[in-house]
Amino acid sequence: MNTKSCELLVLGGGPGGYTAAIRAARKGLKTILVEKGHLGGTCLNRGCVPTKTLIEDTQMIPAVSTSHFLRGDMKIGVSRIVERKKAVVEGSRQWVRSILKGSGVTFMEGQASFVSPKELAVRDTDGNPIKLSASKVIIATGAVEDYGAGPKPDGNLIWSTDDALSLKTVPRRLAVVGAGNRGVEFASIYRNLGAGVLLVEKNRRVLPHLDPEFSDRYKKALLGHKIKVLTGTTLSSAQPDGKSGVTVVLEGKQGSQEIVVDRVLQTGHRRPHYEGLNLDAAGLVPDNGMLAHSDGLETAVEGIYVIGDAAGPPYYAHKAISHGIAAVDHLMGDNSVKPSPFMPHCIWGNPEVAAVGLTEDEAIDQGHEVKTGEFHFVGNGRAGTMGIDQGLVLIVSDAESREVLGVHMMGPHATELISLATLAMENHIPVDGIKKAIFAHPTLSETFFEAALAVDGEAIHLMMD
Repeated sequence: MNTKSCELLVLGGGPGGYTAAIRAARKGLKTILVEKGHLGGTCLNRGCVPTKTLIEDTQMIPAVSTSHFLRGDMKIGVSRIVERKKAVVEGSRQWVRSILKGSGVTFMEGQASFVSPKELAVRDTDGNPIKLSASKVIIATGAVEDYGAGPKPDGNLIWSTDDALSLKTVPRRLAVVGAGNRGVEFASIYRNLGAGVLLVEKNRRVLPHLDPEFSDRYKKALLGHKIKVLTGTTLSSAQPDGKSGVTVVLEGKQGSQEIVVDRVLQTGHRRPHYEGLNLDAAGLVPDNGMLAHSDGLETAVEGIYVIGDAAGPPYYAHKAISHGIAAVDHLMGDNSVKPSPFMPHCIWGNPEVAAVGLTEDEAIDQGHEVKTGEFHFVGNGRAGTMGIDQGLVLIVSDAESREVLGVHMMGPHATELISLATLAMENHIPVDGIKKAIFAHPTLSETFFEAALAVDGEAIHLMMD
């Protein structure tokens, strides 16, 4: 059997895995990265990159159709949208592969499984066995979909998010089950393409993890885009209607109802993916489906780390990237390192939403005396040039220390603007520090500045009561 050894073995080539491998190799560690599928993991191949490409392209459709100066019918080239998505994904894969090679990372395609805590067996794409020994191991194997007891995707009438990404057909009527991040994003994509969309959510609010005010505002935005929303509702069954569609049975506050649609999209839930790793041989036992770990991301077995989606929720690529950096620094001897607690939550729908830190209610529950500042995009000059008058920025702060406890945004490029908040919170910049900064005009970032001013009732471009 062919044998290879290394100082660090990374299992999984998603954002967390390839980040860890690149960082370790550049710090001088002999590093091997093993990935059984495409480089980039879910994010690059079936998540962040392709969905945001589709959102970017499909949002041009309503933008052009509602333009004040463009006239005439549009011909939408769905096949070209798909071609561009594939090109972006493939280009991103090749870029990651080039950086790995240039950084000195040895890349191997195959399925790895533990033989002991520091030894693994790998079968390459040709089925050949390879034995790997490593001083340190990082588990970055991502997450998989879990559909619970509900109807399972079949690739035909009932779709997974992978099926929805293929854009093989645009149904006249689409039921999207789950109004979390992915649900509202796919609802926006298919509504922009002309489908009639029904969004079904078991909780009483869409995007239930959001601040309640933002959740309510988002529901109104969905309704404004003519997306039908049913909250407090579950899908109990989905059966072919005998023609070319699906009869779905929904259970809600008003009892049962039957609706016929062309396709059903099950967004499901995610859970850490450890299948095939043979964790028992490493001495690892998942608890509640997850591997416990320290602040430094080290598991109960010394020298074995778990990062990103494999470490549990939230399932964000930017969390995985931060984990990859933190884990490598920790295994190289920096025991003070730990991932930042300020994890931005982002939704790339229409409108965009982003949040970091505490809601007002959460801050009060934790014993803070709270002062908030709120500024609406209608008062922002750059938003005006874009023809946008909806959305807001809310800053939650501690009244005494002036510390920023949380920031919540809804509006154009909110997923970009939220980094201003994470930067301020990570570096302990209080409300007064934000107020001292000069923000270029006219820019959307001024909404963050004005929200800080609004904490003390000083916002400039805001009507006062």
